[in-house]
Amino acid sequence: MTHYLDHAATTPCVPQVLEAWMRTARDLAAHPGNPASLHGGGRRARRLLEDARAQVAQALGAQRPEVVFTSGATEADALAVVGGARGVRSREPHRRQVLLGGADHDAVLEQAEVLSRDGMEVRILELDRDGRIQVEMLRSSHALALVSVGMVSSELGTLQDVGDILRSARTHHPGALVHTDAAQAIPVLPVDFHTLGVDMLSVGGHKVGAPVGTGALLVRRGCPIVSDRPGGGHERGLRSGTPDVAGAVALATALDLAAHERERTVAHARHLRDHLLAGLTRVCGGVVRPSISPKASSPAIIHLSLPTRHPEALLMALDTADVHVSAGSACHAGVTRPSQVMLRAGRSRAEALGVLRVSTGKGTTTGDIDAFLSALPGALEAARALDALDRPTGSGLTRKGGES
Repeated sequence: MTHYLDHAATTPCVPQVLEAWMRTARDLAAHPGNPASLHGGGRRARRLLEDARAQVAQALGAQRPEVVFTSGATEADALAVVGGARGVRSREPHRRQVLLGGADHDAVLEQAEVLSRDGMEVRILELDRDGRIQVEMLRSSHALALVSVGMVSSELGTLQDVGDILRSARTHHPGALVHTDAAQAIPVLPVDFHTLGVDMLSVGGHKVGAPVGTGALLVRRGCPIVSDRPGGGHERGLRSGTPDVAGAVALATALDLAAHERERTVAHARHLRDHLLAGLTRVCGGVVRPSISPKASSPAIIHLSLPTRHPEALLMALDTADVHVSAGSACHAGVTRPSQVMLRAGRSRAEALGVLRVSTGKGTTTGDIDAFLSALPGALEAARALDALDRPTGSGLTRKGGES
């Protein structure tokens, strides 16, 4: 039996969502039509698409025209960060600075290279030891075009005070855009676009029980945003290409379920987290501990510090026991290098190397947590056996009997 504890990377498609997705796909197969076509099949597809758009808007506290369907949060983030910065600069050329959250996903951080080629100055916002954004840099910035900070760190699970960041941006940099990635927030936090007050907000379907390849970007009306994907003028001209109608319906269904089940989801996640933390003390005697305060993080993401330089060996041992977890950010799973987020949070290189992320979802049970706790001591022993083969050198670590 597999014990899946990597829901922050992707969570299984919810049965009700899967049924809505397949039902819509069957409907479109029986009555084909492009939503842009004027015949009956096209109008039918258009109705399905716009009904899904309205449902997404209602679930996220937005207006229907503010919903732009995408292939996921990664595409939405790129469109928001790059397109938003370009849009502001097209109106006010002197605005050349972009600030990105130091705990954000690479979908945001890797836009820095694109922005730099555009002549923008990109700075990474500093973090405290729990991975929370320090707003001092925001207040002291100049000629700001855009700031982007995720609501919940996909790696550490840190809850960011987006409201405080927004207030600082509006006070010190009127006219600058504010974007947030809410992909990890939707299962555990109320997300209301208008109440939050940001200019753009990204969501990804496969983090909330919808299929991979679905997502949306909420864009405030009047927000200056420039797309680099001209074509058919779809999605307010921001994302050309024939829309995935079945995917949009699936995303809308998943977001609606997440909103209605959030209270129960949070209670379940807290119960699992408490069970895990109590078990860690019992089986590891405090050697394995949370990297950040549980009060500062999502209850569904538990980032752990481990006394090893070889988390990949620990992951492999856990995988052999059919326990699936992640080493830090999912996009770097299996790559043995220090967590950049931990380093930005002021942690040592050793602390940034020995990390593990356990993330839970609606289908996670205490049995899954118990399986992890049962397999962890042996997995940690395997990892520390590799540590014993390492020896210090002037420039780092070298494997005994081999090259560095």
